[in-house]
Amino acid sequence: MAVESLGGVLPLAPLPREPAAVGPAPGGGFGKVLQGVLGENAQATAAADDAVQALATGQAQDLHTVSLAVARADLSFRLVLDLRNRLTEAYQEVMRMQV
Repeated sequence: MAVESLGGVLPLAPLPREPAAVGPAPGGGFGKVLQGVLGENAQATAAADDAVQALATGQAQDLHTVSLAVARADLSFRLVLDLRNRLTEAYQEVMRMQV
């Protein structure tokens, strides 16, 4: 295969030689991340509720879209549940530490 046959494909840019400095996230940090996850969970749940209601009333004919919205809401809920469980475990571990 000749290089000319690739047409408009451009070569990749070289990677930077020095890694970027890793530091704290700008702005609110963990609180903002947690708010974002909870907000996305609420949006996914609302979208799944709307999709199920549309299917029940006959407005939605595509079962695949409804099941996809419900699966997204379920995955989002499981993420929040796992996050809660890990935070609870971390809190309990800190409380067990002797000062």
